[in-house]
Order: sequence, then C-alpha cells, then structure tokens
Amino acid sequence: MNIREALPTDNDELQQLQAKCPQGRTIIVSIVNTPDFFARAKAYRSYKIFVASEENRIIGSAACAIRNGLFNGKLSRIGYEFQYFTSPDFRGRGIAKQLHKQIEDVLLKQGVTFSYLLVMEGNLPAKRLFEGIGFKLHRSLVMTGLPIFKEIEVPFRGNIRPMAWEDLDVLAELLNQTWQGYDFYEPTSAQHLKEFINHTPGISLENLWVLEKEKEVVACLGFCDWSRIMRITLEAISLKMKLFGWLFDAIRLFRPIPKGPKPGDTLKQWMLTPVAYRDPEYFEPLLKNLNNQALQKGTAQIFFVFEQGGELLSRMKGFIRIGTSLGLYVKPLQPDVSTGDRPVFIDGIDL
Repeated sequence: MNIREALPTDNDELQQLQAKCPQGRTIIVSIVNTPDFFARAKAYRSYKIFVASEENRIIGSAACAIRNGLFNGKLSRIGYEFQYFTSPDFRGRGIAKQLHKQIEDVLLKQGVTFSYLLVMEGNLPAKRLFEGIGFKLHRSLVMTGLPIFKEIEVPFRGNIRPMAWEDLDVLAELLNQTWQGYDFYEPTSAQHLKEFINHTPGISLENLWVLEKEKEVVACLGFCDWSRIMRITLEAISLKMKLFGWLFDAIRLFRPIPKGPKPGDTLKQWMLTPVAYRDPEYFEPLLKNLNNQALQKGTAQIFFVFEQGGELLSRMKGFIRIGTSLGLYVKPLQPDVSTGDRPVFIDGIDL
C-alpha cells in the first residue's frame, strides 16, 4: 500500500469512493464533495489531502489543515484532521492509522503544538480508532440543527442589512472581542476575512448580515452554503427516527411543524459562520432574519456548533432545535502540552 498526497487528477475517483462511505447512525447520509472534491479543504489557507492506494486504486483518504489558534490562552500552531474514509472492501487493515501517521509527520515538521478532530455521537469505531492513536476527549459539544419550515417574526434590536467590504475592520474587531476568551479561536483581521470570503466556496458577501444600533455595527451573522461544497443525500433513517416521523405526522394535523426528509432526498443546509456580537441579545434577530432568508431560498436546515449549555442556545425562541453530540478530541504533539478548562470555539467550517 502506498500513501501519497492527493492530485487534482484523483478528483473523480475520490468522489466515487466517498459515495461508497455513508455516515451516521440514526440518520445515514452520503456526503460527496462536489463539484470539486478539493473544495472542502479550500476553506483553509494551509491544507493537505492524502490518499492510500493499492495497485493504482485509491482505497482511503484523509485531510488536515494547519492554522494558528488560541490554546490555554496562548497563540499556538494547531492542526485539524478531517474527512477520514476508507473503502468498505479494505477496512480493518489499519489504513486510517497509516494516513494519520502521514498527517502527523507533516504537522510535526510544521511545528504544530497539537492536533484535534471531531467525532459524532455513536460513532464507536471512530472513537476506538482515534483513542488508540493518542487522541483524548477534550470537550463535549452540541451541533444544533434548526429545521426551516415557517417565517419567524424578527424582533427589532436595530437595523439589519447585508454586510459590505467597508465593514471588515469593524467585523474583525467584533469577532476578536466575542471569542478572545475561547481556545481554538484564531484572531482575525480585515485582510484575513477578505481572503476567507474570496477563496472559500459557499461563502460570499451575500451570505453575511450585520445588525446596526445607532449606526454602530453590534453583531454579525453569516453562513456557509454546504450545497456549494458537498452533495448530502439521505440514504436511510433508523427505526427510532421513523417513529418520530410518524409522531410528527400526527402532531402536524394540529400545528405547523417541519416535515422530515425522505431517503433519496438531497439536503440543502447552511452552517453558521461567522458569528460575532457585542451582546448575545443581538444574535436572536440576526438568526431569525437568516431563517426567513433560508425559507425563501429553499434551505432545509441551519446548523451551528457550541459547547453544551452555551449562552446562545437560550436565544432560540420560536425554533425547533435538534441537537447532536460531538466529541472534540485532542492529541498533543509537543512535550509539556496540557489541556486547560477554557471554553472552546469551533468554526462552522470545521464541519
């Protein structure tokens, strides 16, 4: 078996292999990076994608990104590992471990302090794999999904308008103030934000909204349109989810609630990013405005990630919330690296 860096000519084969590796337990989905397999990783300024091949056939892949981020309050070089998948015909042969070793070699050469990754609840094989190669659970997070099915009245807290390039300096300052006490957050600048918007598929100025109060920008909320990066197709749902669906069908006779997707449906979803505010109360009107924008554009769900009990979770009156637990796993790569107890920030791009 050979491990090498992925090439643009691998695009079609990687997409085909990815389609054979559905994800999830209660809801099983096929996720294929499209129209370009490499678009998923392009959200990061520095990234690597590796493939495992045997007899000129790709049988597995994994990716990593390298960036700066706060850890224990100090700016560190950190690595993020994502999108591990192995051909069903070749599982159990240690392919993921060998891909991780290649990634770790790259991270060590770049002076990375620690690496992290996210594991969905119920994914016991992934937990066993990553715990077996040195990752430890650092924090339990919740990925909250908001079904989009009706227009919601937007409470007045100020003027909501689309963001403009002239807002970038204020937005960078607002982001840094909002998340400066959170580990994994990368302090930003106007130039960094401009580069992020210009080079990241699924992100544009049209996706970003600000809230002004007395002509001062006091909050911002945007989204990444996942349909521009990946095709998410529902393959199957568990018996438990089917029972919930039947219950909701009965409730729908008396009050409006969202309809669940069916196997074969392609899901259009948004992930919130960036999120910034001077006060959490300003998050609510922007989120409800985004709900109404999503409804007009046929988007089925909005997602975001916070720690369990995060303060923004209380700002969602009028929404139906569906929470999925995520494990944040960390592996130190340098001596004397210890994890702290500060809150953590996970950008929606990581999902």
